[in-house]
Amino acid sequence: MAANEPMIEITNVSKRFGDFEAIKNISLSVPAGSFTTLLGPSGCGKTTLMKLIAGFFEPDRGDIFIEGRRMNGLPAFKRNTPLVFQDYALFPHMTVQENIAYGLKLQKLPRKTAEDKITAMVDMFGLHGLRDRLPRALSGGQQQRVAFARALVMGSNVILMDEPLSNLDAKMRVEVRDELRQLQQRLGFTAVFVTHDQDEALSISDQVAVFDQGRIVQVGTPREIYKKPASRFAADFVGAANFAEGVVKAIEGDDLVIACGNGIMRVHRDGYAFGPGERVTLVIRPENIAVHESASRGDNAWSGHLLRSSFHGRSVRYWVAADGRDWIVDDAGPGSIAGLQGLVHMSVDKRAVHLLPAAGGTVTIESGTGAIA
Repeated sequence: MAANEPMIEITNVSKRFGDFEAIKNISLSVPAGSFTTLLGPSGCGKTTLMKLIAGFFEPDRGDIFIEGRRMNGLPAFKRNTPLVFQDYALFPHMTVQENIAYGLKLQKLPRKTAEDKITAMVDMFGLHGLRDRLPRALSGGQQQRVAFARALVMGSNVILMDEPLSNLDAKMRVEVRDELRQLQQRLGFTAVFVTHDQDEALSISDQVAVFDQGRIVQVGTPREIYKKPASRFAADFVGAANFAEGVVKAIEGDDLVIACGNGIMRVHRDGYAFGPGERVTLVIRPENIAVHESASRGDNAWSGHLLRSSFHGRSVRYWVAADGRDWIVDDAGPGSIAGLQGLVHMSVDKRAVHLLPAAGGTVTIESGTGAIA
């Protein structure tokens, strides 16, 4: 199957459990050879969709296709879509080798063929010396590697993963996710990955589908999801964000001139179709706000009072009260401004501001200039 052709096609799928509608008319295309992540908070429907793909649940409405074949009604064991679980789901009474070999036994492969496949997985995941150990004698990271090996040894074109890294400590989690991404790119299988961790989704995915209350609210590359969120929910869930309400006052060249709070913000038009009088929501990521020792003149500059700060090693996060709201500011060069306290001066580049439509329609614009106070 050629790259970018759909390996998995989900069309108008819905799923209800009693009175609760877990999945609401979802459609999603998963390109062959891609790493697609289903991202969202707990209870949003992402794991339900994963289990629908795997065949553990049947959709009430809609269709699921894998490699062009309709899966509706086909049991899980006939779909060749191995699922790696959050709790690893290793057989506790089986050794590492026996766990990896389990699916191959069901296929009744010749012994030499099966042994070669197992050895290849042991080599791939660095499990030398662990073949005869039981799961209880393994670390969390080692157990997760065995779970991946057991899924991959079957030679499937599709691997499903339901929050497979959530039980690992922070450092091991990063190591295993990077190994997983490299492995997926090297072998070329199609991965569908469920997580609620935004950093995880952004770091390893080709495509991210953001879920909210049983619906997909945005699908795009990690950069698109982060830089151009389609809704306030997506902007707020995928990373930290500052929100400010404004009204478009005028269009001047390539800029939208927006009355925001007590001042003016200039935003590069960048394809936005907003016109004068329209209400908008400005979305500004904390790392896009620059901190200055002295006040800047002109638009897109404002001052406030430092409320608190948090040291993150490579950066410092500040909370600054200005214009009736608390702004989150991330300074990637901590120490460049010594002893930041009291009055804080900030600015943002006009190309670093993202706009969303605001509820409430249009309003009358009153004249006014100045910086955001």
